[in-house]
Amino acid sequence: MHIVFLPGETDDQQRWVVWFPAVVEGRQITCGMSYQALRDHFAADFYEPMSAFLVHRSAIEQVTARFIEQSQFEDDDTVLMRSQDVRGLKP
Repeated sequence: MHIVFLPGETDDQQRWVVWFPAVVEGRQITCGMSYQALRDHFAADFYEPMSAFLVHRSAIEQVTARFIEQSQFEDDDTVLMRSQDVRGLKP
């Protein structure tokens, strides 16, 4: 499976998710990691999760790629990783 992560990320404070784009087999998708997953697995600050996301982006992309390879898509074709999802996939 060919996955390319694109630059750019969005801090969604209403849903408590950091979103970031990827292209999977030529199709653009939106990936996200919950604030809780960032706190539990990447030492994010409760009020400022974006800095931890940026520092650990490479590892987050590796985890996300494994999640995508397992076809773990939401109904709206996004990929949203929660803390329990990351636990089994963390490098």
